[in-house]
Amino acid sequence: MSKSKDLDLMAPKRRRMMDMILVLGGLKEESAIPASRVSSELENLKTEIAPLINETLAFPNAYFLELSETIEKTRLLSQVSDRALLANAVEKLDKAVDAASNDGIVGLLELLKTALNKLVGSYKTTTKETKVDIDAILKSLPDIVNGLEAIVGNFENASIQETEAAGSELTALTSAISDAAVTVQSDPEAALDTLQKIGTKTRYGPFLRTSAQVRRGVREERIGEDRFRQLLSTNILTELRRGVIMFVLSKMGSKTVLQMSDLMKTPSVEIQAAIISMIQRGEVEMVGLDRDAPVFAKVHESVPDTTLVLKRVIQQIRGVAKTLQESSKKENTGSLEHLEQLLRRLQKLGQYDETALAEHMNKLRATADAATEAALSTSGDETSEDLRLLISAGLEAFARFRLKIALEKGPSLVSETNVYGEKLDPEVYEKMMSSYLDNEIERGTILILIRGLGAMTAEDLAKRTSIPQDRILQHLLRMKRDELLTLAGEKHGYVLFDVPRTPSEAEVAIQSASDLALQLSLAKAELDIVLGDFKAEYIGRLANSLEAVAKARDRLEKVTVDGARVGVSILKAVEESARSAVALAYRTRARLPSTRPKVTLEDLENVDVPSVLDEYRSQMGYAPLLGFGTINWEMSRCLGCKSCEISCPEDAIELKPVIELPRLFDFSEEEMGKLPMNKSLFYTTVRNLAVAKPASNITLDREAPGFGTVEVDLWLCVACRTCVRRCPGPEDGALELELKWNLPEVVRHITAETR
Repeated sequence: MSKSKDLDLMAPKRRRMMDMILVLGGLKEESAIPASRVSSELENLKTEIAPLINETLAFPNAYFLELSETIEKTRLLSQVSDRALLANAVEKLDKAVDAASNDGIVGLLELLKTALNKLVGSYKTTTKETKVDIDAILKSLPDIVNGLEAIVGNFENASIQETEAAGSELTALTSAISDAAVTVQSDPEAALDTLQKIGTKTRYGPFLRTSAQVRRGVREERIGEDRFRQLLSTNILTELRRGVIMFVLSKMGSKTVLQMSDLMKTPSVEIQAAIISMIQRGEVEMVGLDRDAPVFAKVHESVPDTTLVLKRVIQQIRGVAKTLQESSKKENTGSLEHLEQLLRRLQKLGQYDETALAEHMNKLRATADAATEAALSTSGDETSEDLRLLISAGLEAFARFRLKIALEKGPSLVSETNVYGEKLDPEVYEKMMSSYLDNEIERGTILILIRGLGAMTAEDLAKRTSIPQDRILQHLLRMKRDELLTLAGEKHGYVLFDVPRTPSEAEVAIQSASDLALQLSLAKAELDIVLGDFKAEYIGRLANSLEAVAKARDRLEKVTVDGARVGVSILKAVEESARSAVALAYRTRARLPSTRPKVTLEDLENVDVPSVLDEYRSQMGYAPLLGFGTINWEMSRCLGCKSCEISCPEDAIELKPVIELPRLFDFSEEEMGKLPMNKSLFYTTVRNLAVAKPASNITLDREAPGFGTVEVDLWLCVACRTCVRRCPGPEDGALELELKWNLPEVVRHITAETR
């Protein structure tokens, strides 16, 4: 069977889904082993793969022995100051030793335990220190700020160089788009070919999907020539322009609309319109102002921890500064302003090399913590841990902006009137502030504990404090939303919360090594089980375990200590064995009868998704993607807002300018009552004016906001439920996902293309 051209044009995620349908539907044949030879084939595989597995599984011991020696020689652990990271690494190595022990991992575990004990002892010693001169501590702040500014300046210079390098590429892109746009009317197919080639350089998904969808529609004669030209000059060129904007923001950094207009040689009005839609899609965000002009940047998946750490340190220093004398406050105002500017510059950069900032950020954090300790210093008889924690939590709370505003503005609401001419009852204010202060003190307590003891769960925090666990969880969720905390995995089924931390190169190496040690040990334990009593249904587990080992080996190649890679010769020697073992396992799995289809294509038209997941998990080595279903639309709850169309990541949904008039007359009074007043009134007026129930739909000459029929292209829909979640209609919205592979259109298309 030759693959259809449509499948080649698909995004990888969609292509994998289609490939699964082909396999399950019997359209993709595999050369299978006769059932009578399965046992002998498995024995042959076990014999052939055994030496490869032995070679592959021997490398972790040698690698981690060399890593431990390198760590001792370079005194790497003296560069690790994050106790939470060390504790997490020790926990993972303990699990690795329990799963499949080897001397290398045991040696690394002992080194990390020793380093962790030293850090814990150091922390306990520092907690007993008494008063310290805050001014003396903060004298180092300007030097630290200068060091940070120099590195951020290097980041910005590198960004400028990348911008200049991308300039010629952008010029070629915009010139090619202009040339292609001229040929849209005279030769639309050639224009589409050219635009698609240009689009591959921007790698902008919505353009690639839209252009592929239009090409398919033209080929299947669903799109006429006039409509084809219209789509080229509007939808496709618009999507391509958005792709170029993403290219600019990715390669050339944050820009204003006017700057992008100059770079792209495109009217600013068109750039502005494109930016608005990209903000709605969650692709672009405003990150600042250039004079009065908004500056836009690409939305990144996550904010770097260093940015979050700097934000927290600024709050902390701002709070400590309030305990200083006026003369000292003025001296530190400049440093604080520079830190705030650095924060804005890092936010504009988006992503950057955090390890380059690690040394200065650790000094900055240590300075802020030391200043906090000095501010908290009390007489010797008040150094108990509980009292110290309470005072620390209070300072942590007062450093935050919300509490500052509440304390400053609250009294004026009692003594003076607000904008409505009302005064706040003093008793109400007192109760409100008492509750508010309690919440802020509790959150400060949580932050102090996590910062000092490392990542913790709600259960851990409830045990360490007198705060009920349900309230702890409420605080954790609020602080996570405020970017004061990050997620750090889980422990015994509970989510671990941690404060944002800036990892150094040493800390990255320790974290990566412990993660991969656990991954390798679990894979080895799984392989021992699978090969101990090898069965056909274990073939998927075998392939997955070997794949995990191979990927861990690849990731270990990137672990560096003092800028040098560790165990290069060890990893190189095992590379071919690991890949050969993975390939052999996958090749055998593809030939076993259990991998052949057990259903026909017609059976897929109404298959329950959960049953497919369960049935094929053991046979295919993974659970098939939960990516098919039927989106059902209920007209009586639809607002016609196009939220579904705008939010759909696959461009599979569209609000057509068609009103299904007969269905309007079937709405119940209850359904009408749940609609917005203007829409309900319009529908009621139409029904009252009609002399008979209409028998046909109305096709509008152009799009009319608020009205139309939602249509879902099942060939493109991947059942991600984005449209269902985004629908603002009454009750649960106008869209619902039915977990059935009810895909007659998809089945028809595959049959036509592949048989």
